[in-house]
Amino acid sequence: MKEQRQLNIRVDAQLYDMAQRKCDDKFGIGLSSLIKVFLKSFVTQKGVGFYIGDDDLCDLFAKWLMKKRFEKGKKGGSHDYGPYLKDLYDLGSAKRLPR
Repeated sequence: MKEQRQLNIRVDAQLYDMAQRKCDDKFGIGLSSLIKVFLKSFVTQKGVGFYIGDDDLCDLFAKWLMKKRFEKGKKGGSHDYGPYLKDLYDLGSAKRLPR
């Protein structure tokens, strides 16, 4: 297992609740996962913020979000094919999904 560090941030309660609710309601993910994607995109992209400038990365992220939205509405334990969260964590690596 990779060495890990813990990040503690303070945000106002309303922002925290709104972000947590949107992550769960819209995408079925935790706030921690979203923050990891933000951080990975920040260190691997040219800009600051969460704009993913490269078309292939933007496409991968959009496909992952669509998959999460679809899974959120399904009942049962089946998993869909397509981009996984780990693929988004690997934004800067050569491991990309084929188009």
